[in-house]
This record gives sequence, structure tokens and C-alpha cells, in this order.
Amino acid sequence: MVTPPSFFVNQNRSFCLINLSKRDKDMFADQINANFSKEDLTIYLWDDNNFSALDPFVSDDPEYEKYLENWKPNKQGRDYTWLLNACRASTHVILNMDYSSNQMKVWSGYILTLAKTWFLNSNTDDSASFGVLNRNKFANWEELFSKIVKIKKEH
Repeated sequence: MVTPPSFFVNQNRSFCLINLSKRDKDMFADQINANFSKEDLTIYLWDDNNFSALDPFVSDDPEYEKYLENWKPNKQGRDYTWLLNACRASTHVILNMDYSSNQMKVWSGYILTLAKTWFLNSNTDDSASFGVLNRNKFANWEELFSKIVKIKKEH
């Protein structure tokens, strides 16, 4: 696991995870365990929103749900150079657009043009706009990993 400001590059399959909620991270981990349990992986983790500090330990936490409803970005002065380098170095980039700040949405204009980027977005209008840059929208983690596993088999 690599987080800012640390950085390194190796030959392992790698994922850059951007703004994933606790549930997203749990589902990602389940899919990694199911599909890549014997591989060495590098995970670059970018949190624009402090989810890591607030993620609940139980699946249905009313305070967490309230936080998600009222979420606003709160990280000023982030080093987006680190994020762009992590995206370039990664085998796969996974981006949750639902929790992206306005500044992150600007940077995502570049990130979404990378063919290795996959994104989540629950807003239909936003999703249609992002879909112009990138057709790799996924609805659930099983769908995403079935595509990633297929890519792995082709290479």
C-alpha cells in the first residue's frame, strides 16, 4: 500500500484507487482475494475526502450514512502530481466519481482519458458526460473484476 507522499514503482500488477468509500474498499479487497490472491500487488491509495478516518466498522452505521449525504471535500493543497504519477505507474486505475471534489473532477478529465481507468458514478447526467472521455464505467465490483481478469488472460 502506497500513499502520498511515499512513492515507488515495481513490476507488480498495480491498482491506483481514487476516492473509494469503505464499502468500495471492502468490495475491492474481496475481489482481490478472489481473483489475485497469489499475486504480489501494489496499491496506490488516494483519498480526497478522509474516508479512511471515518469508515465505520459495521456495515450499517447511521453516522456514516449521514456523513456520506453531507460530504464535502476538505483536503486543501493536495499534491495532485503524486496522483498523476500513481495513475501513470498503475496497471489499473479505479475512480469513484461520486465523492470527487471539484478540483478532482478537473484532474479526472486527464485520468479518465487513460484506457486503464475504470470509474463508478451514480449520477446519470454526470456519468453520461464522463462516458464521453471513458467508456469503462462499471456498476459493480464483480463486473469490473471479470473484465480485469479477462484482460489479464489476454496478455
